[in-house]
Amino acid sequence: MKAPNHQMCHLPQTAMYFQKAKYLLLLCFTTTTIHSQPLPPLETLYTSIDSFYAAETHAHLLEFQEDKKGEWLKYLPNVGLTYTVAGAPRPSVGLNSGILYQAKRDKQRNAARRRSIQEKGALQAARARGAVAKLYTTYLLRLERLESHRELLAIDEQLFRMEVGRYERGEISPGDFLKAKRAWLLKQQELRDLEMELEVLRQEILLESFLMGR
Repeated sequence: MKAPNHQMCHLPQTAMYFQKAKYLLLLCFTTTTIHSQPLPPLETLYTSIDSFYAAETHAHLLEFQEDKKGEWLKYLPNVGLTYTVAGAPRPSVGLNSGILYQAKRDKQRNAARRRSIQEKGALQAARARGAVAKLYTTYLLRLERLESHRELLAIDEQLFRMEVGRYERGEISPGDFLKAKRAWLLKQQELRDLEMELEVLRQEILLESFLMGR
C-alpha cells in the first residue's frame, strides 16, 4: 500500500488538525430537519370543513331572517270605517285577495331562498373536501419520497465519512475531497428543500381545512 503523502495536501500540520476539526463539526451538523407536526387524519380535516361551512350557512340564514323582519306589516288588513244603512259608523276590516296571493308567493320564495343557502353551503363543503383529499394524497406521496431520501442520505453520510478518512490519510487530493464535500452538501440541501416543500404543502392543507395555525 502506498504510504500516506501528507505533502500532497499542501497544508502545515497545525492546519491539518484545524481542517479535521471542521470536518468533524460538519459531520455532526448533518441535515437540519424541519420538525413539523404531522397532519391530522383526513376525517378530522373533513369535520373541520363541514363545521366551517355549517357555521357560514347558519350565519347566512340568520342574515336572511333579519332581512325579512317587518315584512308581516304589509299583510295587515285594511282597517277603516263603514256606515250602516241608518248612517251609524262602524269599524270595518278589509282583506285584499291580492295580498293573500302575494303572501303565498313570498312564503314560497323565502323557502326557496333558504334551500338555496343550505345547498350552496353543502356544495362548497363538498368541493373543499375534494380539494383537500387531492392535496392529502400528494402530501402522503411526498412524505414517502422524503423518507426514502433520508435513508439514502444516511448512506451518503457514511460514504462521505470514508472520504474524510481517505483525505486525512493523504490518499486523495484536496480537489477530489472538495468534490466529495460539495456532493454531500448538495444532497443535504436537496433534503432540506424536500422538507420545506412538504411543510408548505402541510400548511396549505391546514389552510384549506380551516385549521391554520395548528
